[in-house]
Amino acid sequence: MQGIAFGPTIRLLRQAKGISLREMARKLGVSPAFLSQIEAGRQHKIPKARIVQVASMLGVSEAYLLGTARQIHPDVVDFLKETPEAAEFLITAMKSGLVAEDFADLREALKDKAGKGFVRRAKLPATSRKKKRAKKDVADDLSSFLDPALCVTGLIVQNRDRLFRRISKLVTKRNKSLATETILEKLEHRERQAPTIVGGGVAIPHAFVSDIDQPIVGAMYLKRAVPFSPDGDGRVKTVFFLIGNEDKPQFHISILARIARLCSTPEFLDAFGGSRTNRELYKTILQWDKRVGSV
Repeated sequence: MQGIAFGPTIRLLRQAKGISLREMARKLGVSPAFLSQIEAGRQHKIPKARIVQVASMLGVSEAYLLGTARQIHPDVVDFLKETPEAAEFLITAMKSGLVAEDFADLREALKDKAGKGFVRRAKLPATSRKKKRAKKDVADDLSSFLDPALCVTGLIVQNRDRLFRRISKLVTKRNKSLATETILEKLEHRERQAPTIVGGGVAIPHAFVSDIDQPIVGAMYLKRAVPFSPDGDGRVKTVFFLIGNEDKPQFHISILARIARLCSTPEFLDAFGGSRTNRELYKTILQWDKRVGSV
């Protein structure tokens, strides 16, 4: 398994399934220390039969396990180690059906904007002033980012393209420094990298831009489900969207973590779909975010 993030992928999937290291080691017939070495990436000689056994225990196919491991860039592995919000998002995303391609935007941000230096800075001892600043670099909740004017229920659109254009117009109406076509192109580009539909009638389209002070979050409940891919596979009624600052990818990923956790809660989706007004939709999101966002 040299050269791919096999160990970290096993650890994330194991945590997503709620299986302890000791329990998994016992079922595999290996010592916890040996499994810990695999997860840390220090043990590479793993028989194919053992890989099949691990995949079966984690409830995924061998192809999914290896494919996901190959898609996690080394910079992202380092980022996962240093940033709990990132690991939390990937675990939640795996529960919801996302795969590692959803880190394509984060990988590009790490490579193009901050690179490994971003990860190294996370390792530096923090002064009390730095700690206060660091606390602002993650999303404690959605209240600081969710815009009530971007929460819409009962929306009627014909397809994903019309939905993205509506999102782009709403965002640029609230933020005059942004152009509708720029937001639209960014959302479409992100969607070409990997679909943002996460199953259960939910999609979380998101993109990076540079000309905003802080991330922009909105949500929509569609009156009729729309196809969310060119081939017509998958239909969506619940939509969260995020326009993040490309200079602060850690903000982006922590917000996605909270949204993904909300959308993996059936009771929240019921309350979300039952909101009768835009204001009620906004309040429902914040109430449920406080209830399950930090669990």
